[in-house]
Amino acid sequence: MSIRFTRDQMLTPIREDADFARWYVDEFMKTCLTQYWLSVSDDGKHEMVLNGRAQARAYGIGDIESQTHFITFMWTIGPNFHLQPGFAEIAANRQLTGPDKINRFYDLPADQATAAIHAADDRYWYPEMIATLKTRGEMT
Repeated sequence: MSIRFTRDQMLTPIREDADFARWYVDEFMKTCLTQYWLSVSDDGKHEMVLNGRAQARAYGIGDIESQTHFITFMWTIGPNFHLQPGFAEIAANRQLTGPDKINRFYDLPADQATAAIHAADDRYWYPEMIATLKTRGEMT
């Protein structure tokens, strides 16, 4: 008899935020997003990943695999990609599961992805900064 593990059992070690951030930064990001891994401090990377995970959860994206894709979109398209046309409607759709949202993000036309890249604003890695700037009227 062989032992079989479910996907959830295999992902259990990275369920907690600190473990997830450590895995994402030290394993995934280091090999798959090397240019970003090299350009941001370790503390900065972990904070940004945790903020990205919180953002994914705010959209109802609860599974680890979809959260990983969501955060990767934040690095590669821009941390505010989910506020851009096409992406925003998908992210806000509570009828879609996390994997469905991610698949639909990938299916968006290239011109929408390009527009989101051009609208990237690194301040969105820090939601508390955005809230403060909006409160002061320094950002719309």
